[in-house]
Amino acid sequence: MTSAAVPETATTSAPGVGALLPAQRATLDAIRVPRDERPIYSGNLADAMRADLDAALAGLSDAAREVDSGGLWISKRDLNGVFGCEAHHLADADIGFEWSVPIARGTVLHKAVELSIHSGLGPVDATDAAVERLVSGDENLGGFLAGCSPGERADLVANCVALLTRFSESFPHMPRSWRPTSEMKARVRLCGGTFVLSGKYDLTLGTPEPVGAQEAVGGGSRAGKVIIDLKSGGRTPTDPEDLRFYALIETLSVGVPPLGIGSFYVAEGRIEHELVTPEVLASALRRTVDGIGRYIALASGAREPRRSPGPACRWCPISSDCGPGQDWLAELDD
Repeated sequence: MTSAAVPETATTSAPGVGALLPAQRATLDAIRVPRDERPIYSGNLADAMRADLDAALAGLSDAAREVDSGGLWISKRDLNGVFGCEAHHLADADIGFEWSVPIARGTVLHKAVELSIHSGLGPVDATDAAVERLVSGDENLGGFLAGCSPGERADLVANCVALLTRFSESFPHMPRSWRPTSEMKARVRLCGGTFVLSGKYDLTLGTPEPVGAQEAVGGGSRAGKVIIDLKSGGRTPTDPEDLRFYALIETLSVGVPPLGIGSFYVAEGRIEHELVTPEVLASALRRTVDGIGRYIALASGAREPRRSPGPACRWCPISSDCGPGQDWLAELDD
């Protein structure tokens, strides 16, 4: 993967950045691109992509309305489900979402990062404040956190403090000039609202800017935003695809592609990143259309779900009744 980007002021000697630890410098070097090297896009790019998506999805509109007449919402999790083990995906959909300590840990960490960015709180205070806000303000997660045993809650807080400390040691300080935002929701309506692409960016830095005819024929916009997923756990093969899906949503909603996308693995203190190019967006568009078709076919019962054994078999709710899954787990035990 190539370098992503942040505002030009993000240099090791820029005001507000100060001296950097080696890991912070490595992260900054990875996501920094000089202003004059950032691509400029014409104003009709997003319109052309939206037209392509509407045309590609038009034939699925009737089937989509049968699945959900109020609009079929598609997230990165939905796409990952239909491109992975389809039987597992349907089983999870039947059971519904349930909180667990590892999932809650990721949400608490994201909230703690948000508070540390915007209020300057240290890891311990930011984590405590994050738990307090989530308990009082989120009925679903709040109830789960309130119901945790003292030991579970102490372990969760301790893990989040450790991860936030590692984050602060390996991600550079973000001055206001970088325009850092956290937990930004984004969505795109297609085919008159029959389809809704939705996402939530963990962290963004920078912003696009308009350019005049003196910089580009006919004017346009210079890319300048970086979208980052914060990963409190390990790596998965779909991490790059998740961010490309976000790049597609961002392009359609703002009209300008992000400059860079990256997954920051907090425990490793390392970012994996790439520049957003027309080829990246075209790939995300094709995968999204294909995934929506698969999603509708499964949700409508048009075909039997495919079984694809793999690491997810270890927590699949139907693994005990799945032959391929049991074979895979037996090989793993051996």
